[in-house]
Amino acid sequence: MNQIINKLPPSQTSQQLLAQPKTSSEEEQRFLGFTIGDGLNALIPLMNLQATIKILLSEILPVPQMNDSLLGIINYGGKATWVVDLAHLMGGSRDLSKPEVSTRMGLLFRVQNETVALAIDRVGTIETYDLQQCLPIGEAMFTERMRLFLSGYFIDTEQKSRVVVDLQQVIRSIM
Repeated sequence: MNQIINKLPPSQTSQQLLAQPKTSSEEEQRFLGFTIGDGLNALIPLMNLQATIKILLSEILPVPQMNDSLLGIINYGGKATWVVDLAHLMGGSRDLSKPEVSTRMGLLFRVQNETVALAIDRVGTIETYDLQQCLPIGEAMFTERMRLFLSGYFIDTEQKSRVVVDLQQVIRSIM
């Protein structure tokens, strides 16, 4: 399988995107920024991430009678790894039939002795935010289905919102 594995070293310098200075290291958390769906800027806690990989869609083995958001399984490190289409799970459309869509990026997580890859469009940077600055998701901001998978959002220095994906809720919905 032709996959590129990018381990994210803990010593890697994180990019600071918070407008206000931090007061305590206990309030700070590092996140991986990424893009899903129609350009939704999202974050996921870095402490949960095992690796990022490139997923060739042609190498995904579909599994019948599963959740529609499960694309199937891939062989990663000699083990079957579930691949979840995060945008589709959150209520977005899925169009993987276009010839220009032959790969996706995968965020690998370990869940109950299984490895799960969240298929996304593009991996961004590592960012640090003050947890005290996390804002709640308002009812008018997103669809009800999308809000199920978001735990809040931050405003970066460019005054753009960065939603935080609730990994536990994502896992609960596919199990």
